[in-house]
Amino acid sequence: MTEKTTISEDEHDQRQAAAARSKSSETLNDDASHQNLNGGLQAWLGVLAGFCVFVNSWGVLTTYGAFQEYYETELLSDLSPSAISWVGSIQATLIPMVGVVSGPLVDSGYLRPLIISGSFLTVFGLMMTSLATEYYQVLLAQGFCIGMGGGISYIPALAVISTSFTTKRPIAIGIASIGSSVGAVIFPVMFRQLQPKIGFPWAVRCIGFVSLLMAILACIILCCRPVPKMRARSLVDWKAFREPSFMLFSVSLTCVMLAYYVPIFYVASYARTVVHTTTSLGFYMVAIVNGSSVFGRVVPYLLVAYVKPIAILMFCVTASAIAMFTWIAATDTPGFIVWACYWGILSGVLVTAPTSIVAHPVLSPNSNYMGTRLGMMWGISSFGALAGSPIAGALVNLDTAQFLRAQVFAGCVMVGAVLLQLWPGYKVFRYDRNHA
Repeated sequence: MTEKTTISEDEHDQRQAAAARSKSSETLNDDASHQNLNGGLQAWLGVLAGFCVFVNSWGVLTTYGAFQEYYETELLSDLSPSAISWVGSIQATLIPMVGVVSGPLVDSGYLRPLIISGSFLTVFGLMMTSLATEYYQVLLAQGFCIGMGGGISYIPALAVISTSFTTKRPIAIGIASIGSSVGAVIFPVMFRQLQPKIGFPWAVRCIGFVSLLMAILACIILCCRPVPKMRARSLVDWKAFREPSFMLFSVSLTCVMLAYYVPIFYVASYARTVVHTTTSLGFYMVAIVNGSSVFGRVVPYLLVAYVKPIAILMFCVTASAIAMFTWIAATDTPGFIVWACYWGILSGVLVTAPTSIVAHPVLSPNSNYMGTRLGMMWGISSFGALAGSPIAGALVNLDTAQFLRAQVFAGCVMVGAVLLQLWPGYKVFRYDRNHA
């Protein structure tokens, strides 16, 4: 009996030692994994793929200002600006709203089919837009098809970057988001230069071929990436609705999106009717705004070692509220170009900062639900994108060149966004101070 007890005790000690070694090994593996989450070839290739996805989602979307001007004066001149702006609004809504579905799916391991299907729909939508001659055709192809394609691939690309970096996450997202500015500069210039020479259909097809190249590159990189098998999750993290910080932050982005697309979609029309620029310069104002946004997408995040990302966002939302009101005074060409550059820099921050901020433990306590939280955040904000431009279109009168009501509306909702961000900002600062 004593011998059996001794053997049993020896076995117990050996099991405890083996468990300790296993736990130690897991800790070392976790530490190594954590260290690898701040770069490496695969992580930076993910940034390149994200760059391509940004070109095909936000880059195509923010080009709509040039299309809006063309539709108002040529293809759909019998329709009101508000009716035409619904095309861009639906596109702008679907890109973040579809993330409510694609976010949890990428958390569940469906990265490859999401990227492939999203890329296909974006290119297919552009090609179908080139064949459109009626309003409903433009709405289906450019509004719904391109919007869904961008939404299906956008959140998965962001989730890949967000889970591949820790302290370098903001700058990685900033670099990837330059794709939006690159697309939004190249595509309007392509459209303006090619449309008078080869016509609307082939001008849009040329944009589609560039989009196809970006889609192929993104698919090659992300489809070769190993995807961990995870358990299926709900489309919604219901706990988030009980978290005031997350909900106030998401609603504040709804206010930001209500105002964001007003100048993006109407800058060319404003230049033509109020500033009385040439038609060519009016088109190029879209490129000027989007080109300036490069600085807003990258430069602020070089400061994240010294300034918190949420502080950068709050400052830029405040500056954006000022921009909407100062837009009223930009009535000559030099002043309007300066204002466009100022707004462009701020606009770059508004669409990139929230993605890096939502990864904070206050807003996303469980990093395994990063895709779900990203999708929910952008899904809530998408209601602002849906309503903002049509409301502005109803407030704008192109016949009398009256933009004042739309400008005041945009400024007021930006002020509302600032107020809504005060509580989440306070909670983030307090958390960081307590865990320093």
